[in-house]
Amino acid sequence: MTASKPTALTPTPEGLVLFSPDFRVKLALPTAQDDEPIAALRSDPSVRKHMPFLPVLTKEDVALQREQRAQDPSILDVAIFVRDDETLPEDDEVGEIKYHFAGVSGVFGMSEEHLACEAGIIISPAFQGKSLTTPIFYTLFKYLFETKGIHRVIFETSAANNAMIGWLEKAARARLEGERRQAWRSADEGWVDVKSFAILEVEWKGRVKAALENKMGVKPITW
Repeated sequence: MTASKPTALTPTPEGLVLFSPDFRVKLALPTAQDDEPIAALRSDPSVRKHMPFLPVLTKEDVALQREQRAQDPSILDVAIFVRDDETLPEDDEVGEIKYHFAGVSGVFGMSEEHLACEAGIIISPAFQGKSLTTPIFYTLFKYLFETKGIHRVIFETSAANNAMIGWLEKAARARLEGERRQAWRSADEGWVDVKSFAILEVEWKGRVKAALENKMGVKPITW
């Protein structure tokens, strides 16, 4: 007998921590320790190039936003951490595995009615180009589709963000569902064209999950 689809989204547990299959990436609910690096990330020119609508925030602003958004069940913010492979203990040693802050990912607009949400990602400039997008989104998708109960994940990105568009089309095999001209207003009073993509739960189970596992070079995960 096939289990029925949940009629409501599963609540996010306190202290949520998610790991990629190889433990290279860790996603965790942000804490006060992350406020300063998040504030610096949001003001970085390379980040604002494709997300010009983001307001620049101080450390205090980030702290207030973190506390407010944590109370909103339609939002899930996670901080991204990457394992420090240079300090890994030897096989016969016992030691702490260190992780470094590497960005943020936000899930918002989670709808109980339609079991849908929008997701985004910001990777710190120091970690860009290090093949992190796939393990980050794989870990997030697995939680959203298989635990949270999400049916549809939407992504919106600047039409000029070729790297993100390329990953969505080639790696995630997400479907382009629309293009909106001058949809985002930038800080310099200009306008940004936007492309919208989506992945459905059936697509995650049918092809996206396996494609990302293959890209990461890991065996299929069934649990």
